[in-house]
Amino acid sequence: MKDKILIVDDESEMRKLLHVCMSQSTSFKADSVESGEKALEKIDANHYDLLLLDIMMPGMSGLEVITYIKERRKKDIPIILISALGETDDVVKGLNLGADDYIVKPFEPKELLARVSSVIRRTGKRLQENGVFTIHGLAINVEKMRVAYKNEIISFTSKEFSILKRMAMHPGRVYTREQLVELEWQDFYEGEPRNIDTHVKNIREKLKKAGCSTPVIKTVWGVGYQVAEEDRTK
Repeated sequence: MKDKILIVDDESEMRKLLHVCMSQSTSFKADSVESGEKALEKIDANHYDLLLLDIMMPGMSGLEVITYIKERRKKDIPIILISALGETDDVVKGLNLGADDYIVKPFEPKELLARVSSVIRRTGKRLQENGVFTIHGLAINVEKMRVAYKNEIISFTSKEFSILKRMAMHPGRVYTREQLVELEWQDFYEGEPRNIDTHVKNIREKLKKAGCSTPVIKTVWGVGYQVAEEDRTK
């Protein structure tokens, strides 16, 4: 089955170029729209494995699209930002909002295909249409806020679930405590960012008690935490 890509760019020539790039691989099938508003309509009606999203668009910007998808639509679709030279600050904002990668215009088609393949391999193929994805033997149900290990439900608080889900959706990515607070709760988090340490400790203890021996959450000293990438060679 081909991975479905949604191209979102207001420039018709860029949409055509991206379509040509995607057609060079037998692994991808692409749709395209010219605005953020139409992108949300497509996402509501279809399942996509990845978005190629332009940052600067009239009307709804790429950053606003990410916010709607992640916070209002409650969907975790892998996203690669398409940026122009000089949009570094917007790229950083997009990555902090939940985008997975970015590529700068002009780009080589081979580089774009490699980035798309890499992001889908790391993130996109785990999330199923029923809202469940698996990693390290954990079945994480995004819609029901439920985690199971070997078919046994593990009871997490809402904050613990949010932290685990956020990092598990992007294995290998390092999150600071402040990023986790901002991405998951914004102005609604009570307490200090250091309280994230307690939540992570509780998650680890519950996973261990459930029989999960894999060190799912790793500490990156001086920075924060990450969910370890799975070893695909085993």
